[in-house]
Amino acid sequence: MFQRILITFFIVLSPFILSAQNGRYELGGRANGMANTSMTLSDEWSLFNNVGALAHLEETIAFTTYRNIFDLVELNTFGAGFAKPAFGGVIGVGVFRFGDNFYNDQKINVGFSNKFGLVSLGINVNYVQINVEGAGRKGIMMIDFGGKAIITNQLVFGAFISNINQGELSAISGEKLPTIMRAGFSYRPIEGLMLNTGIEKELDIDANVKIGLEYQIIDKVQIRTGIKLEPFESSYGLGFDQNKLKINYAFRNNPDIGDIHEISLGYRFKKQ
Repeated sequence: MFQRILITFFIVLSPFILSAQNGRYELGGRANGMANTSMTLSDEWSLFNNVGALAHLEETIAFTTYRNIFDLVELNTFGAGFAKPAFGGVIGVGVFRFGDNFYNDQKINVGFSNKFGLVSLGINVNYVQINVEGAGRKGIMMIDFGGKAIITNQLVFGAFISNINQGELSAISGEKLPTIMRAGFSYRPIEGLMLNTGIEKELDIDANVKIGLEYQIIDKVQIRTGIKLEPFESSYGLGFDQNKLKINYAFRNNPDIGDIHEISLGYRFKKQ
């Protein structure tokens, strides 16, 4: 019981250390293998990371991910979703869960993204529910907005604002879910090589800089790495993409909280 209380206390007071609760819902082994420099990535996990980039997805796909922190069941993260080109753009539905029965943060979101020439824009509508055993539960609506711009064949820009409506956790204290702004560039000098940069700014917290790299070493296999500066964290990843199946693994090392592992799966449906 004491361990659970300690874990919950740590979660609530240290959202800037953990990457999967209290308003932070970025997911996917590919993105996290690159220090989450994901603003310009147009894959299924754009539904969580930058819905504005989802419009470039050309396939119907179901996907899921599992992340472990501290090697503790209480700090596990699960995510899943489904995305499909429709209504002239791409629509997606996703679910997220962090924690256990004592403390958990759950979210369901519906996103839509569309292209306007070289620019794509998207919006996410989220319902977040936070449960603490003995203290009740709180439901919050949260809206995200994002975009992606193809500047040249080699340079891409992306930006994303999470919780633009500043959803409130407590009417008494005025505490809100964090509003987080992210932006980044991607430089792609040759096919199969991508260098991403990113900056993240949460209101009242200093900006954080990230750098990520992806390289396709052989056909259908990618390796990844990245760093986040504050707090310093290194990331490494491996991806396998073959026909209908996608597998991505990420390993992150944070000197404050230790090793973080994430594995993601995606299944493509046959085009109609």
